Amino acid sequence: MVRRFYKSILITAIAVFSVTGLLTGLKEYTKSFIRESVKEEILEKKDAGDLVFEVPAGDYLSVEGEEGEPETDILDNWIGITGYVSGNDRACESLHLAGIIEIGALGIEEPIWEENTSLAMRYGVILMKNTARLEETGNAVIVGHRNTVTHTVFDKLTSIKKDDEVVITTPDGLMHNYRVNGTYYCSPYDLQNYVGTSSEYPVMITLVTCAREKGNSWRFIVTLVPD
Repeated sequence: MVRRFYKSILITAIAVFSVTGLLTGLKEYTKSFIRESVKEEILEKKDAGDLVFEVPAGDYLSVEGEEGEPETDILDNWIGITGYVSGNDRACESLHLAGIIEIGALGIEEPIWEENTSLAMRYGVILMKNTARLEETGNAVIVGHRNTVTHTVFDKLTSIKKDDEVVITTPDGLMHNYRVNGTYYCSPYDLQNYVGTSSEYPVMITLVTCAREKGNSWRFIVTLVPD
């Protein structure tokens, strides 16, 4: 009898954990689907000359591992997602478009935002403050998440190869061609060595994303020069 009782508890526990795991995984894909849908709408308007876009502001759409990610449980997340889908919670914030980045070899196309916030990084990549503006003299540093769960944003960036082409479209509609001239893994202590300017290339771009497989806070760096 006692053995049967513990067996029942074990089966119940397994069932609960299985459902919880399923809901957690489904939650991440649902959040990603909403974020990607918002980005698709933005990218469809890239030729319209719009520079300011409204995006959902709710933290229920946060990226897994996001710095300062709010402590919310599965139920809270699903309540927020349900509120958004039903139209009951459509609180938005404005983001200002700095450009669009396209990496054809990797199937990457992302809005580049002026805002250096976790919200902006949910819907594309960001142009770091205190670095060059796109197409201005200096090094423009662009940072994006590597969403390994849903394989979005810069997840595929570590597969980029030397001389791959990258296109940056600025808000004036002009397309600027770059090529990869270097890829690096670096520790957080060495990051400053890769984001400086170059006398050889007055205009350049550096892409930065996570590389946790190399260690905590490690980064993967891609340097781009005009083609």
